[in-house]
Amino acid sequence: MNKFKSAVARAKIVYYFKETFRAHSKAEYREIFSRGLNEDNSGVTGAFPFLYVRAFLALFVLFTVNVLVLRLTGNMLYVPSVTFLGGVTFTVPFIILLYELYPKRDIGIFVLFAVLVVGGTASGVLSQLGYALIKSGNPWVSAVIAGLVEEICKAVPAMVAIIIFKQKNPYACYIIAASVGAGFSVIEDMGYIFYYSDKFVKFYSSDIQNIIILFVDRGLSSLCTHALWTGVIGWAFCIFKRPYRSFSLFVLASSVVIHICWDFPVEGWVQTLDIIACIAVAVSINIAVVHVSRVRSLAQEVDLTSVNEKIICEAKQMGERMRYTNAASLTFALTSGILSVIVLLLCALPIGIEYTAREFADKEEFINYVQAGYELNPDRSRPYDPDGNNVELRYIEGELAYAVQREDIPGIDGEFYYGYYIDGNGAGELESVYVGLESGGFYSRHYSREYVFGNEKVQLFEVNTAELRDYRYNEDGTVTAIIDAEDFEGYAYLIGLCAAGTAVSVFCTVILVAFRIKLRGK
Repeated sequence: MNKFKSAVARAKIVYYFKETFRAHSKAEYREIFSRGLNEDNSGVTGAFPFLYVRAFLALFVLFTVNVLVLRLTGNMLYVPSVTFLGGVTFTVPFIILLYELYPKRDIGIFVLFAVLVVGGTASGVLSQLGYALIKSGNPWVSAVIAGLVEEICKAVPAMVAIIIFKQKNPYACYIIAASVGAGFSVIEDMGYIFYYSDKFVKFYSSDIQNIIILFVDRGLSSLCTHALWTGVIGWAFCIFKRPYRSFSLFVLASSVVIHICWDFPVEGWVQTLDIIACIAVAVSINIAVVHVSRVRSLAQEVDLTSVNEKIICEAKQMGERMRYTNAASLTFALTSGILSVIVLLLCALPIGIEYTAREFADKEEFINYVQAGYELNPDRSRPYDPDGNNVELRYIEGELAYAVQREDIPGIDGEFYYGYYIDGNGAGELESVYVGLESGGFYSRHYSREYVFGNEKVQLFEVNTAELRDYRYNEDGTVTAIIDAEDFEGYAYLIGLCAAGTAVSVFCTVILVAFRIKLRGK
């Protein structure tokens, strides 16, 4: 008996894998997209998930292509498409997977997409209203507020959607609520990618490296955060009836606590342990919920033993042609994924770039860079001195109209030059200040420019700005500057990655041709 169960388990895993990567007919696609739309939606699907892999691969390749175009051309018209694809590539296929794992046929994928869009938008609007009412400057209190506001604001649209669709199956309620959380996650991820990576659009191009890092970071974290936290709330809302409704509140409180822990303002190894613990708890609970709900849904419709026997029978009947077809599909999928990763690395690495980003720890360090280390603090309230050291005088109709006076700078080989407009009474109004410096045998004059650091405006002398193209003052007090790259660099990376991409492409072509020849010989 144990031997039989072991064979069943092995056959199920093998068949699941082959079903994912084999070619699927139009009828199988039709079955997925027509669920919940027919007059008779009873029974179970009897199919294994496969669409989610294709959706992920398609979105991943599209994201890669758009990033490559943005990297090569710097065309800002591609920023919205990169932002959108970066927000949906991981989350939408994950919802498709949860939908394909749902064994019954009484809910449609288009319903879940509608819930994702409408529910995600509604939860986002509610959360922003909550943040407008509750504010705090303390990071620990802010983490608590974020957990409370966002989880409650996602739970409300999720429960409304469950009530509207009159679902009583716990797994159906789970994926409906998870879709609301996924919609919230998509909006949030798109916002993060746009806000934190679109730094210097008006002059050059988006920070491609930040786009890719945020794409991976936010994408992977979306698989274990909002969708799971909200999904388990929907499941609890359905499964625990009125006498046990307090347990539903307990589940909501648990999601709030996990969210708060995720947002704790900690760093280093403490943050790593905190995130790992949150992932372990959330994933474990949701895997248990999905498994138990799925098994119970199947048990209400069919005999699991007969289904497993059918799986074994179909796995044994798979001939040579199907095995080669599956292997070819798997080879193509893996090659597309690997080539996309190589292209993203090519885009992210500093290969042949004209500009590079440089981080400064604070505005003082940036000021020191701009002024080349000189302490240049002119007296901007300095009055005009009729007896001062005039280096330039301008007259209009015989009357003095403009004067430039020089004043030595203590401690360095340089002078301040003050320009004044002179009125008819001989009084002067300060018009400009510039500095003259001698360095390396060359004498040059440098004018000041207003730099903005948050709410503070500072006049800086641009002594060392020949390579400076733009700057940004960040919320954490750091300054990011765009400067000329010292050289077209990274050609070793370029050669290595191009060689790897060529090798993968050639290997894939050889394998696919071999499979094609083998199939023709059958």
